Amino acid sequence: MTMPMFHRMPRKFEEVIGSQGVDEFVGFMNTAFAANKENIVEIVSERFERRLSEEIHAFRSDIKTEIADLRAEFKSDLSELRSEFKSEIAELRADFKMELKQEISDLRSEMNEKFAEVYKLISSQTKWVFGAVVALTGIFSIIVKL
Repeated sequence: MTMPMFHRMPRKFEEVIGSQGVDEFVGFMNTAFAANKENIVEIVSERFERRLSEEIHAFRSDIKTEIADLRAEFKSDLSELRSEFKSEIAELRADFKMELKQEISDLRSEMNEKFAEVYKLISSQTKWVFGAVVALTGIFSIIVKL
């Protein structure tokens, strides 16, 4: 039950229209204001619902925009990270390739040096063998003549 809006009217007004007139006027005003109050509550409620709906729609729109921006930023960062990763891998490959070529070159040089040493040893041994064969041939021919 709603409380009446008017409890008492000014005394001068009551003197002019009388006690019964004041009661009827207060009843009329309370009824009118009660009907108005219901209309106002309904209008305010509708406005509130509409405003709430608009705000929720705007909020959802903002959230969707933020999510789209975050996705774009994430994709951009991920793409940047991928390209950094690829460049790092390419740099490591280039360094590894250069080091490998250097190691192979050093190994070839070392092998060529070792082959040269082996060739010198074989050459030296061949000279000694040839010298020994010539000397033995000379000694053998002297022994045979005797």
